[in-house]
Amino acid sequence: MAHFVPILSSVVGKMTPGERRFARRLESHLDADYVGWYDVPVRAWSQHLDFLILHPRRGLLVSEVKDWKLENIRSMDRLTATLQVDGREVRKSNPLEQAKQYAYGVCKLLESDSALVGEPGTSFQGKLVFPWGYGVVLANISRKAFAGTDLGNVIPLERVICQDEMV
Repeated sequence: MAHFVPILSSVVGKMTPGERRFARRLESHLDADYVGWYDVPVRAWSQHLDFLILHPRRGLLVSEVKDWKLENIRSMDRLTATLQVDGREVRKSNPLEQAKQYAYGVCKLLESDSALVGEPGTSFQGKLVFPWGYGVVLANISRKAFAGTDLGNVIPLERVICQDEMV
C-alpha cells in the first residue's frame, strides 16, 4: 500500500469525488515503496497540484484530476478548455497543460538540489537524474467516450487515465 502525505483520511472531505476515487486506487494498488502527496502547493501564487507520486526507481508523476463530464466540455485547445457550468460558459486551463506546468515547476525546484541532478560533463548536467512525467485523470469520462471525441488532439491518449481505467 502506498503512503500519502497528508494521510488521505485526513483530507477526504476536501477532495472531489474523482480525487477520492483516484486516491483510493493509488493507495490500494501501488506498492509500499511509492509515496504520494495530495494538494501540493506550487509556485508563489498558491496553485495546488492534485497528486504528486514518487517511486525511488520509476521517478515522479504529476496527475491532475478532473471531475468533468463529457457533455459539459464545449471545446478544448492546447491551452484552454471551455465548459458549460450552471448554464454559462466558463474557461479553464487545459488540464494537461496545467499538469505540465506543475511538473515543470516541481522539476525546477528539485533541480536546485545538486544531489538530484547530473554532474557536469554528463548528458544530464543540471537536469534531474530520474524520470518524471505528467498526465490527466478524467474521473467521469470513459475511454470509449474519450476516444469518440477529438479531445485526443489536445490530450494524447497515453497521458490520460479515464473513469473505467480506475476500477
